[in-house]
Amino acid sequence: MKKLNLNKNIIKKIILVLVIALAIFLIGVAIRFYGYYPHFKRHQKAITYTSQPADTGTIRVMSSNVRCMNPTDLGKKSWYYRADLIIKNIENQTPSIIGFQEVTKKQYAYLTECLTGFDSVIEYRDTSKFSEGCPIFYRTDCYKLIDKGSFWLSETPEKMSKDWDSACYRICSYVILEDLASNKQFVVFNTHLDHVSDEARIKGIGVVLDKISQFGGLPSMIMGDFNAEEGSTTYNNVTKDFFDAKYQIENPMISCTYQNFGKALDTECIDYFMISKTGIEVIDYKVVTDTFNGVYPSDHFPIFAEFKLS
Repeated sequence: MKKLNLNKNIIKKIILVLVIALAIFLIGVAIRFYGYYPHFKRHQKAITYTSQPADTGTIRVMSSNVRCMNPTDLGKKSWYYRADLIIKNIENQTPSIIGFQEVTKKQYAYLTECLTGFDSVIEYRDTSKFSEGCPIFYRTDCYKLIDKGSFWLSETPEKMSKDWDSACYRICSYVILEDLASNKQFVVFNTHLDHVSDEARIKGIGVVLDKISQFGGLPSMIMGDFNAEEGSTTYNNVTKDFFDAKYQIENPMISCTYQNFGKALDTECIDYFMISKTGIEVIDYKVVTDTFNGVYPSDHFPIFAEFKLS
């Protein structure tokens, strides 16, 4: 009996040590994730553009996967350190339309507070607390919203659903905008294809292409994180009817877009602007590879392009 009680006491002590060690570990993680919150508040600021697009009908567009608020992103990878760097990239490029991916509710609130002069549309892909969306922001002094919507990349796109072994619910948001300078209308789609299932990527982009066909031939662009390299079936299916914007200019910048906070700089491009083969002229394209004192704003480089409605 004495030996049994002794064993129980040892087990209790071991459990207590493990609980204390776990608590210390979790506190350390929380400090490294939230530790830059004062920095986050101190550097939060609203930005407003005063410049107009360079030419009548010119559209400056950025696509940016911001990396969701992930508690495993510690230190300067934390959203609370990176948030203002996302805004600095926008300030440097002055896009008039921005498509973001992996945006959680708190991140969306931050972006809407900072991007004054913009309006936006978003639909979250599911009902979870940390759900993500693919919002589109557009300058209200440049564009008039004609229509908007969102749909799921599934066999039943009109409702929250997923198919084809997709790891997550996947969504696409779109806007029909009228350029106030030229009175021309065009459609912008922003999406994030599945990162696991090749079938979900192939059929998901098929859902997007089916939706575009309903807009009566308006000039269209699809931007976002396709999680697919050039030469993949997903890429090839899109480029049957759309141009990859970067190849519509001479000497395009060829670079990775997903770089895992600088650890995967030799990977392929997986973020794209796809444009309809008529109605849109590409003026410029680049991958925005800026870092700030060695810190990457996200695990993806944003992409930037300038278009003209023809």
